[in-house]
Amino acid sequence: MVMDRRKFTLGAAAFGMGALASGLPAVASPRAAPAKGAGKGAARSGEPDVLVLGAGISGLQAAWLLEEQGLKVTVIEGRSRVGGRIMTLLDQPGYPEMGFNSMGEGYGRGLDIAQRAGVEMQEVGARYRIGPPSLLYIGDQPLTREEWAKFPGNPFPDALKSVLPAELVPMLVAQKTRLEDWNSWHDPVNAKLDISLHDFLRQQGLSDQAIHLSYDIAPYYGMNAYDVSALLSEYNDGFVKAQIAAGPKSFAVKGGNLLMPMALAKQMKGDVLLGREIVAITQDGGRATVHCADGATFSAPRVICSLPFSALRNVRIEPGLSGVQAQAVAQLGYQPISMVFVTAEAPFWEQDGLSPGMWTDGVLGNVIPQRYGDDPQQITGFIVQARANLANYWDRMGAEAVKAMVVARIEALRPAAKGKLAAHSYFSWSQEKFNLGDFSYIAPGQVAWMDEIAKPAGSLFFCGEHTATGARGLEGALESSERVALEVLGM
Repeated sequence: MVMDRRKFTLGAAAFGMGALASGLPAVASPRAAPAKGAGKGAARSGEPDVLVLGAGISGLQAAWLLEEQGLKVTVIEGRSRVGGRIMTLLDQPGYPEMGFNSMGEGYGRGLDIAQRAGVEMQEVGARYRIGPPSLLYIGDQPLTREEWAKFPGNPFPDALKSVLPAELVPMLVAQKTRLEDWNSWHDPVNAKLDISLHDFLRQQGLSDQAIHLSYDIAPYYGMNAYDVSALLSEYNDGFVKAQIAAGPKSFAVKGGNLLMPMALAKQMKGDVLLGREIVAITQDGGRATVHCADGATFSAPRVICSLPFSALRNVRIEPGLSGVQAQAVAQLGYQPISMVFVTAEAPFWEQDGLSPGMWTDGVLGNVIPQRYGDDPQQITGFIVQARANLANYWDRMGAEAVKAMVVARIEALRPAAKGKLAAHSYFSWSQEKFNLGDFSYIAPGQVAWMDEIAKPAGSLFFCGEHTATGARGLEGALESSERVALEVLGM
């Protein structure tokens, strides 16, 4: 039988653990014959029905959904690994995550694929709440919340003096959101709200100095508050609130999140081809051909592209995309984030009696303790993170210089750490050629793109978190995979 759209969506997103998280009834996903629309431009002998570009979560899930409907699928990936923005340092203590970190109880799709992958999930939400909050460093001076409230250089309004810089913007967005329904963030009726986050924060009484300290130094999205739409922040706030309403727990894969896409790739019936950098996509006569840097070509009646637009803009597409879609591929922003993983041979934070975490306004960035050992109290290491302009600065310094700087700077701020630190892996999303930045973000005036950027262009279809409108993170990537599978099936 051919499944209808409703049954397909429920089968993809709501059976097993996903059904429990979403509140939807459990519906199996039986194999079905290809839907009516999938037969147009049939595959030639030996060819797949669909090529999927990118072996991240959205690409792998789209491929699996189509295989479940009886289609022959081949996945092509430029990296030597699967996982996309899921990137775990599997050779480091605690298996530190360089990308996707954890999923909340409301991640129905994410919990579903984890169950299907057969990976062991562990609750990590409680680990984030262990220990004191990160200590604030303004220059070389450590400040508690109480000291910050009285600090002469505190630029926040009087009523907000005790709020730490990292807390201020999410707190104001949560309290002052203009959206009655966060799911409507991209609806044209809200176009008038598509202003910069900077303008939004000015409306809440923050000065330019306060905005710079609380957002621009380590922006959640974008390069600074001028560079991101307030609607994107309000949309993210709504998604986060929905996750909190679902429950306080957060889950990660025991042994590292990268184990999940690795297991999903092994479940594919068709080929998952690694190390095949894509340089061109051409369409002719209702068929598409993918050209790789090594000279290999692959053809099929349908191609799904899950590549981030930051990478896709370096791929030749013929005939070219047009209108808003072409504009979005050329201009959609991707945030620079760079990280160093650091271990400590002794707990220097116990010696100096200060919080192990550090939020700094300088070149060190943020020092985030990791508690991923068998004992949640144990700190297995630190992720030292730079975002936006600071990440670009680090990248220009080079990996070895940054690692040396991180150790020296922590030792200068925390003398008890001297001689106890080792900096290991340096990872930059901007220098990762198949992503060229971490998450995508929407600048002011670009929210209107969202209903256009994922529309099919001939035989070329699009998915990936950057195309999702109802969820963020891994859940958004999976949302997009369901949509694109339905489009390919003509449902």
